[in-house]
Amino acid sequence: MDFKLSKPPFVINGIHWSTANRWIVGTPNQTIIASPQCTVAGSLLTKREAAAVLETEQNIEAVCVLDELPSSFPYSNLLVLLATDSSIRIFAPKRHPELENWKQVGNGQFKQGGEHICCIAATVVVTEKGSMPVVACGSMNGKVTVIGLGATDNVDSCIEGTSILHFTAHSSAINYLAWMPDSQRKDSSNGCVLVVGSANGSVDLWSIKRDLSRATTMTPVCNKDWRSVTAHSVGKNMVALAKLGQVILIDFSTSSPTVHKVELEVTQTIVSCTIDEARDRIYVGAFDFEIIVIERQGRQWVNANKGPLLRDSLKKTIVRSFTTKFNMLRLLLRGMSMSPNNRYLVFTVDDQVNWDITRDGPEITRMHFHQLSDWPMDDSLGVLKRIVYGQYRGDLCYNLFDVLNGESTETLANFMDYVQKLEVSGDSKRHQLFVLNIIGCLLKGDQFKSLVEDARNQAFDYHVARLFEFISEMLKSKSVIITDNDREYLSQVYWAVHQPVFADLVSHLPDIVDNCSNTNVNCPVCQTGMSLLSKQTACCARNHIFDVCSVTLNILKLPGSDQCNTCLAKRSKIGAASSSDNIISRILDKFSQCSFCNGSFYSGVV
Repeated sequence: MDFKLSKPPFVINGIHWSTANRWIVGTPNQTIIASPQCTVAGSLLTKREAAAVLETEQNIEAVCVLDELPSSFPYSNLLVLLATDSSIRIFAPKRHPELENWKQVGNGQFKQGGEHICCIAATVVVTEKGSMPVVACGSMNGKVTVIGLGATDNVDSCIEGTSILHFTAHSSAINYLAWMPDSQRKDSSNGCVLVVGSANGSVDLWSIKRDLSRATTMTPVCNKDWRSVTAHSVGKNMVALAKLGQVILIDFSTSSPTVHKVELEVTQTIVSCTIDEARDRIYVGAFDFEIIVIERQGRQWVNANKGPLLRDSLKKTIVRSFTTKFNMLRLLLRGMSMSPNNRYLVFTVDDQVNWDITRDGPEITRMHFHQLSDWPMDDSLGVLKRIVYGQYRGDLCYNLFDVLNGESTETLANFMDYVQKLEVSGDSKRHQLFVLNIIGCLLKGDQFKSLVEDARNQAFDYHVARLFEFISEMLKSKSVIITDNDREYLSQVYWAVHQPVFADLVSHLPDIVDNCSNTNVNCPVCQTGMSLLSKQTACCARNHIFDVCSVTLNILKLPGSDQCNTCLAKRSKIGAASSSDNIISRILDKFSQCSFCNGSFYSGVV
C-alpha cells in the first residue's frame, strides 16, 4: 500500500490503525485515510485509492483518533486534528457517505483561554453518567486542558466541546500526552491516567477523577534530562515511551504503576516504537532504519540484541514488495505498528533513490506487512472462534485481517468449514454469517461457488426475517403515516418473498399484506411481469435484468447505487429516501450496515 506524501508523517501518532479498520496517516498539510486490504496468497494487491484526503487551510501539528464512541454519536470514529493556530478540528465519516465520505463536524478553541497548544491526546472515558469522548490539550505554558465532546441533535450531527478540567502539569512546554486505555474502566483504582511529558524531558503520571473534576500527580516517571519523548506506543496494560538513548516502560498490570528503563546505544532520533503484547516485546526504530528489540526477561525488560536480525527480515519484506529491481541504498523509517492480533509488524519506509522524488513530485511512503514467524494455525482458529462468539472490539475486517491476509484459497475454504461447524445461536449466528461472507469475498473459482453462495443465502434469509419483523412492528405501532409510495414498496416486498427462491422462508415471516396496494410487479422498462432469478436479481419476460436492494428488497430501477466496501452488495441510494420520514428511510437508518458482511456502504459509480 503506497501513499504519496508531500511531507513526512508525524513522529508521534503519525501512523495509526483504527479499530474501525482505517489507516490514518497524519502529516503537517494533509491527513490520509485508507482501508487495509486482504489478499489471497499468490495474487497481487488490487490498487485502491485512499478513502479520503483531508486538507485544512491551517497546517496541522498533531492528529489523534477516537474509536468506539458512545451510542449517542452517529459515527464509527472521529479524527481530532490540532492546527498551528491552536484550534482543534474534528472530522467524522458520514453516516450515509457519498463520494466525499468525511466531513468536518467540529472546529474551535473550545474556551482554552488563547494559550498555544502543542499536543493533544484523545480517549473515551467511562463516567458515572456514561461514556464521554475527551481530548487532553497540552500548552506551551505547561498547562493541560481536558475537553469533553458531545454530539448535537441537529441534522449535521455537529460535535460540541466543553472545557471540563484545567491544571498546571509542568513549568515548561508540554510536548507529549497519552491516555492509558485500561485506566478508563469504572473499576480502575487509579482513576483516568494521563501520561504527561514536557520539552525538558520530564514525564509524570496524572490521575484524573472519574467525574473529571480534579487531577492529582502520581509518581514521577522521569526527571528533567532535556531528552523529550519522540515516539510512544500504548498497549492494554503498558505505555512505552522512547527518547534519544532510552526507552521507558510504564506497567499498569499491577495495583500501582511500575516503571522500567532500558538504555539504548542509539545516536539517531527514535521515530517509532510499538508494543507486541503477544510476545512480550517492544520494537523500537530509529530514523535511519536501525531496529532494537526489547524483551521481558522475568520481571525485567532488556535489550535482546535481536534488532539486526529483525532489520534484515524487514529488508527482505521490502524487496519482495517490488516487482522490479530494488537498490536498497538508504531507507528512512516513518512508523511501526502491530496488526490487530499481533501477526504482523506493520512498518512504513520511504527511499528517495528508488522512488526519485525529484521526478515523481510527492514522496512515496510504502506500508509493509512483515509476518512474524510464530503464527500457528491454532491462533487463526482461536481468533475466528472469538469473533463468532462476539469477543472482539471494532470492525470485523479489522479483527479478521491477521487471519485472512496472505492465506491460500484452500486454507480460506478450511476456515469457512471450521466456522460453519461452530455451534451458534442469536447474535453468534449473525457473526458467523458475517465471517463466512467476508471469507467468501476472497474465494475465487468455481470449486468454491456453492460454498460462497450458501453463506450469502443464509445471511440474506436472516436479514429478510429481521426486516419483516421491523416492518411489522413499525406498522403495528403506527409510528409512520403510510403513503401510496409506502404501499407500493410493501407490495413489492410481499411479491419478492413469495417468489420460489424464498419458498423455505416465507411461512416464517409476519404478514404485511393488508398494507399492500397489489401483489404484482411489472418491469419498469416494458411493463411485462417480473420474477426473481435469484434473491438479488430480478428479470422480466423480455430479459430486462435488475438488481435487488440487499437492504430493502426493492428493485433498483435507476442506474447507480450504494455499494458495500467489502463484498460489493448493492443498496438503494440513500439521498432521496432519507429526505422524508417514510418506511424506506427508516429501514435504511435501521439497517445501515451490509446484511452480508456488516460492511459500510459507499456511493457506487453510475
